Amino acid sequence: MKKNITRFSQLMNYFPTNTFKKIIKEEQADKYVKKFKTMNLMNVMLYGQIVQAKSMHRVIEGFNSHSNCHYHLNTSTLKRSTFSEALSKRSVGPFKQICELLMAKVNSKEKKQCEEIISIIDSTPISLKGKGFEWALENKTNRTTGLKIHLELRSDTNSPTYVNITPPNINDITDAKNHIQIQKGYTYVIDKGYVDYDWWHEINEEEAIFVTRTKTNTAKKVVKELEVSLENQAIIKSDQVIHLTNVSPRAGKKNKYANKDIRLVTIFREDKTPMEIITNDFQRDAQEIADLYKQRWQIELFFKWIKQKLKLKTYFGQSQNAVKIQIYTALISYLLMKLMQQASKTWSKLIDLQTWLQHGLFAKDSINTNYYRRRRQKQKLIDELQFSLEFT
Repeated sequence: MKKNITRFSQLMNYFPTNTFKKIIKEEQADKYVKKFKTMNLMNVMLYGQIVQAKSMHRVIEGFNSHSNCHYHLNTSTLKRSTFSEALSKRSVGPFKQICELLMAKVNSKEKKQCEEIISIIDSTPISLKGKGFEWALENKTNRTTGLKIHLELRSDTNSPTYVNITPPNINDITDAKNHIQIQKGYTYVIDKGYVDYDWWHEINEEEAIFVTRTKTNTAKKVVKELEVSLENQAIIKSDQVIHLTNVSPRAGKKNKYANKDIRLVTIFREDKTPMEIITNDFQRDAQEIADLYKQRWQIELFFKWIKQKLKLKTYFGQSQNAVKIQIYTALISYLLMKLMQQASKTWSKLIDLQTWLQHGLFAKDSINTNYYRRRRQKQKLIDELQFSLEFT
């Protein structure tokens, strides 16, 4: 890593600039744009994400205060009207495409050979209310007025492999069936919002595993009781082979999983009714199945992280276009930090790297220089301690 370049430049070393410019050209995203181009918008939005600017005004004032860095970013003093117009009119496509490219890059960087790849699928609502967000009322649900992020997270990298932003009235299972490509050998951990017997059958046919919960009205019959080891009996209530008995779940649609072997693991929960976990996995023991479903909380923690540590609570623009750009740049900044973390090996926690960036984004301080400085300080302390011990 070169010295005397800003922390922001170090982060952007992991951004595929040439590819982004190629996408912009293909989509004609900068057609009729004279000065503040899509690359400029990306830089400003990433700045706002990293420093967690609280408003459009804070983004503009903060970015303009670093005018000495504008030349290297190929930009100039930012005006509110220019920024606002770009957010409302610039194409979301390039932001989405570069997010997808970075997702693939982050996950391919993990060279360790995993015996199994666990994929967690879920969604999270983005609540948008008040003046400027009237467009969100059109597709609101009883729970959400705004948008919904559908996401697939790889457990070993703690990074997304699929993201889609939709109105909140798009069902989770609809998005998953239409967009998520099932991979042979993967284990998919999903909640009961993804109950669809034919989708489960598709996962099974692709030689992949699903682990999910049943709904209370699931029609089933037990065909075999499996033994639960003595050490697991405090947690596992039962382990059974069952058949789904509802041949036509709705409107004459045939259940492809009807009357076929499927596994039901029932686990005790403190002060709650037992939880039923259904799976096509007959190899892992019951405790492992229970532990797999518990990993679903990893995606909840991911959603919490990006909402609290990045900028997904308040928005710089009120249009649907502006909100989508902000969501994608939040994910892009997360992925860039993951790539930087993987390459540097300095930061064991991503939050420490984000703090380092946030409190000196345009400071000229190499991440490696910072690392070696801490090492020298630590070694000096050890040497002084050893010296004092020798003469005591």
